[in-house]
Amino acid sequence: MVIALFLAASISTGCQAPARTGGTPHFTETVSACDPSDDSPPAADHASRSPNKRWHADLAIRNSFPKLDSTQKQLDLRMDVPLRVDFLGVFDRPYTPIDRRSDQGFTSLYGGVGRQENPRFLWTYYFGGSTGKDINHGRFLIETLEVDFNYNFYYTGISAEYYPWEVPTIQTTPSWEERLLASRPFLLAGLETGYVSSEGEGDYDIAGITVYHDELKVRDWLFSCAVGLGWALPLNDRWSINLSSNYRFHFYRPEEYNGWAVTTGVRYRF
Repeated sequence: MVIALFLAASISTGCQAPARTGGTPHFTETVSACDPSDDSPPAADHASRSPNKRWHADLAIRNSFPKLDSTQKQLDLRMDVPLRVDFLGVFDRPYTPIDRRSDQGFTSLYGGVGRQENPRFLWTYYFGGSTGKDINHGRFLIETLEVDFNYNFYYTGISAEYYPWEVPTIQTTPSWEERLLASRPFLLAGLETGYVSSEGEGDYDIAGITVYHDELKVRDWLFSCAVGLGWALPLNDRWSINLSSNYRFHFYRPEEYNGWAVTTGVRYRF
């Protein structure tokens, strides 16, 4: 009996209507984040539908390995005479552009600016160059052999990168594991024009008297196209490291200038 009365009192209390205050009831509407009547798209959907057109700046080092077939033949022919005159064999063979290409390639520095047009494609306009010299000076008693090379190379061009699995994106402070997982390969193609200027001069003296003198000058305007592969490693949401290798096809003197190039660069996205 007591239990029955307790249950009845509990039910009547839980179902009791709210007390009237004499004023008009005020209702507060709560809209759920998943309310289908809300027509505004989520922020993530809006960002994914907006074009990802971000500008970037590049700074890179390029190591080029041209064929130099014509240069090789010219050097072999022109240096054969002074090396034969040195019948005692006291001088080593001079260090030439051929040796530089074999050791480390022709190193140049370039900078560029570009833009990402969609999640898979971006372009970069760049300009760069290099200058250097190789000096060989040998002396033995009254014999002197001096062979010097000077070279300058300036270029500009435009390249396109295509990412089959989209341009890599990453959070602001990722771990190295996340960086490696987010890295992506890309296809590379480009057009380039440039100007090369090189000079070589050699003298063989005996007792201050020039026994042999020779010089060679090259002035060439170049135009080429390149195709290659690369890999992009994002460091954070702005910085990344780009590694690439390409083969360059020249329209003028291909036997001299065709060859591979390896590029190591950093990219900053604005």
